[in-house]
This record gives sequence, C-alpha cells and structure tokens, in this order.
Amino acid sequence: MAIPDETLHELQAALEGNEEARGVLLERLRPRLVLWAAARMPDALRARLDPEDAAQEILLTLHRKLEKFEGGNFHAWLFTVANNRLRDLIEHSAALKRRTPEPQSFSQTSPSSAAIRAESAVRLRSALGRLAADYREVIRLRRFEELETAAVAQAMGRSPNAVRLLYFRALKALKLELEK
Repeated sequence: MAIPDETLHELQAALEGNEEARGVLLERLRPRLVLWAAARMPDALRARLDPEDAAQEILLTLHRKLEKFEGGNFHAWLFTVANNRLRDLIEHSAALKRRTPEPQSFSQTSPSSAAIRAESAVRLRSALGRLAADYREVIRLRRFEELETAAVAQAMGRSPNAVRLLYFRALKALKLELEK
C-alpha cells in the first residue's frame, strides 16, 4: 500500500529528528497495528495481553527503532518490526505461563471489554476460517499486510483487476459469514 502523503511527510520529519512528527506518525499507525495484532495473537497470549496493549508494545519498539529505517518499503519494514515484537511477546507469555500457575494480566482493560474484544476476534477468525483460501489470502495481503493491489496480484499470480474483483468478493463473503 502506498504511504499517504501526510504519513510520508511525518515519516520524513520523524527521521530528521522531529519528535512531534514521530508521535503523530506512531499514533496514525496505532489502529492498523491493533487490528494486525488482533488477527495474529494466539489465544494463549490474548488471555494475558489485549491486542491494544500488544499494539502499544509494538509502537514502543517502533519508536526506539525508527531511526534505523534506511528507506525502501516502509510498510514491509514496519510489519517486520511488528512481527519480531509480537514473537517476543509470545515467547515472554509462554515463559510466564511456565513460571506462574495462575495467569497474570498485563491489560488495563475491564474484564467485560476484554471479553467483548476476545469474542469479536474469535468471530472474525472463525469467519475468516470458513472462507475459501483465495479469499483469506487476498484479505490477509490487502488488509493486514496492507500491500498494494499490484503487489497482491504478483504474490497471488493474478492480474490487478482479478485481485480487485477477488477482494470485493472476499469482503462480501466475510460480511455474510459474520452475519451468520
């Protein structure tokens, strides 16, 4: 996915040392990272950590590592950092589980909010699991990996127009599955 002009401006300013631009950039990335983390967090980690808290951990890592971005595909770099941080959180959670018999929560959300989020995530994963493999793949690449249509087309071995149509059909099928 192409970086919007305002995000590109903030990225450039942040790389030049502008702390305010860095904060705005990271805040702009937050909603995407929450969705991304929610889609990838295993249940064992979700029991200990809310997706919003996982996204915050990823944002903190991005804040520390942003100056190491050397150009190129920002989204690819961003999600590589996010994948690595999520893997660390999973490993840390597994280590805690081995050390402590009762679960500890890192989340500051209420139990009812956490339950609602967990139920929504389960419904979404379940609905995605019932979709055809091509539908799941195009949704993953477009929504979670945020690849441009051309990149998705290349990854899936299809034309850009075929990917657009497949994506539209996949979203329609996902909506129907969620309504069940």
